[in-house]
Amino acid sequence: MSFGATTTEPYVQIGRSGLFVYRVGLGTMQFGWSVDEERSFEVLDAYRDLGGNFIDTADC
Repeated sequence: MSFGATTTEPYVQIGRSGLFVYRVGLGTMQFGWSVDEERSFEVLDAYRDLGGNFIDTADC
């Protein structure tokens, strides 16, 4: 099912905004809890290197 979304693999367009985000979002809830600062940066760097640009930083 498409709903008219435009894709540029591995990105998908958000609505009609012209904004494209990586298909896999990175959740950061465990950063600072079970993942220390050094490892958190390693994970972020690896995600960025893969093209990631969609990071969930919600403060629950």
